[in-house]
Amino acid sequence: MTDRKVALAGSLRVPPEGAALIGEVDPDEPVSVVVHVKRRTPDAFVPGSAGDLARLTSRPVTRRALAAQRLRTHARAAARIEKLAQTCGLEVSAVNLGQRTVELKGTARQMAEVFGATLRRYDDGRQQFRARVGQLTVPAEIAPWTRAILGFDQRPLAAPADRVRPQAGDGTDAGRWPTEIASLYGIPINREAPSVCVGIVALGGGYLMSDLVTAMAAMGRPMPEVIDVTVEGDGNQFVDGFSLAEQEIALDLQVAASLLPKARIVVYFANNSTDSLTRAVHRAVFDDINRPQVVSVSWGNSEKTWTDTSRDAMQAVLADAIRLRVSVMFAAGDLLATGGLADGRLHVWFPASSPYALGCGGTAPVLNESGAAIVAEAVWKQAPTGTGGGISDVFPVPAYQQALNLPASLNDGAVRRGVPDVACAAAATPGYRIVLNGQQVTKDGTSAATPLWAALLAMANAERASPVGFVNPALYSDPALCRAITQGDNRVAGRGYDAGPGWNACTGLGVPKGADIIAAFAGGLVA
Repeated sequence: MTDRKVALAGSLRVPPEGAALIGEVDPDEPVSVVVHVKRRTPDAFVPGSAGDLARLTSRPVTRRALAAQRLRTHARAAARIEKLAQTCGLEVSAVNLGQRTVELKGTARQMAEVFGATLRRYDDGRQQFRARVGQLTVPAEIAPWTRAILGFDQRPLAAPADRVRPQAGDGTDAGRWPTEIASLYGIPINREAPSVCVGIVALGGGYLMSDLVTAMAAMGRPMPEVIDVTVEGDGNQFVDGFSLAEQEIALDLQVAASLLPKARIVVYFANNSTDSLTRAVHRAVFDDINRPQVVSVSWGNSEKTWTDTSRDAMQAVLADAIRLRVSVMFAAGDLLATGGLADGRLHVWFPASSPYALGCGGTAPVLNESGAAIVAEAVWKQAPTGTGGGISDVFPVPAYQQALNLPASLNDGAVRRGVPDVACAAAATPGYRIVLNGQQVTKDGTSAATPLWAALLAMANAERASPVGFVNPALYSDPALCRAITQGDNRVAGRGYDAGPGWNACTGLGVPKGADIIAAFAGGLVA
C-alpha cells in the first residue's frame, strides 16, 4: 500500500445533533464496512434526466446478466481493493460484483489507519451508538474506483414518537382494517396474487407470526407465505411491541399481507442506520432467490443527514432496481415540511426524494356515516406530525416532473425534484387497525401509505407478464389515475407547502384510483 491518501469527496460526517459524546471507540472493536465500487469514468447523465431514465429503462436485465456484465467492468477494481486489504491485514469477507461491493473486516485501529476513519461513541438519551466524524481518506490506488465506504456510522435514523392507540372495546374507535382502507380507494381485495413477491425492509425489532395470523383471520384473509431474511443484526427479534421498529414492521406486514392473498412477502432485517438501510435495500433488490418485484420501505431521514457518498451509494442501488424492473417506494416521512429538524430550513426525506424512487405521502380522509366511503380528504397534518413533502435540496427536476408547475424551494428559491409522488390515508383517524402483541391497536403514518401502494403495484404485476418496474413516468403521464388532494398544508410555524389542484408538495399526484391503476398497467401502461 502506498502512503499517499486521497480525501473521499462527499464523505464528511458531522457529529450527531442532540447526542452527548461518550468517548473514542475501543481500538480493538471489530468493524465491518462495505466498499461500494464505481467505474472510473464519470456518469454522462444527470440522475432522473430523460437520457438517464432512457438508459435505465430501455434494456431491462436479470440479476445474473447484470452480475456477468459487472464481472467485465468491475472485476479489476474489486481486485485492487482485495489486494489492498491483504496488504493491510484486513479480512475480505465478501465480494459481490453484481452489487459492486466488497465487504471488509478489521479493527477500529486498522480502519483508522487505512481509511482515516475517526470513530466515537455517543448517547442520544435513548441508546448509545458508534458514529464516524470527519472525512474519510482513501489509499490512492483504489480512490478512483471508490464510490462510498459504509458501515462505520451507526447513528440511528430519526423517527417520530410512537403513535399507537388501543382499539376501544365499545366500537367507538374509528380505526379500519387495511382491507377496509384499501376499499376506500377502489383497490380490489378479491384477487389472489400467488405469482408476486413483495419485499419489506425492517430496521430493528421484529414481529409475532401469531399477530399476523390473528389479523388475517379478523379480516377473513388467507395467509401469505412470509420469509425472513437477516441482512445484519439479530433478524426477527420481537420484544413487547412498544418500540417504533416493532410497530412499523407489524403495520407494513399486515397491510401488505391483507391485500395480497397467497403472495410471498419477504422481510429484510437490518440495523437502524442510513448505512444499514442502504445495505438492506441492496439485499432486497439483488435477492436472486426470492426475487421481489416490489420493495416497500417505511424508513428514511432528511436529506441533510446523508453524506454525498452514502446518498450516491443508495442512488446506485435504486438505479439498478430500475434496470431489474423492481419497484421501490419510500415513505415521505411523518414530520411535516421541516422533516423533523429545527434548523430553520425545510427538509424532504431521502430516499423518498430520489428520482429513482416512488415517494409516498399521507392524507386525512373523512368517511361517511357508515365508514364505507370518503366524503372529504385533505393533507394529513396533526401537528407535530403530518406528511413530509417539499422540494429537494439535492436532486434536479426529473424528466417525469418537467411538465409540472413545481413550486420554488422555500430554502433558496430554486426549483428541483418535488416530493412526494403519490399519497393515501395516513392520519390517526380513521387510522389502520392492526394486531400488536395480541391486541388490536390503531396506527397512522406514511409508513402505512407506503405498503398500501406497494400492494397495489404488486396487484398490477399479478395481471401482467412482466413486472411494471419503475412506475413514476407512467403515473405522471396519466395523472387521472390518481385523485388530487386540494385541501390542507404541511406547514410548520407558517413555513411549508400547500395542497392544490394537480400535483402538490404535500400529496403529490394524489391518492390512487385503485382499479383504474391495475387496469392501466394490465393493459400495457409502462414507464
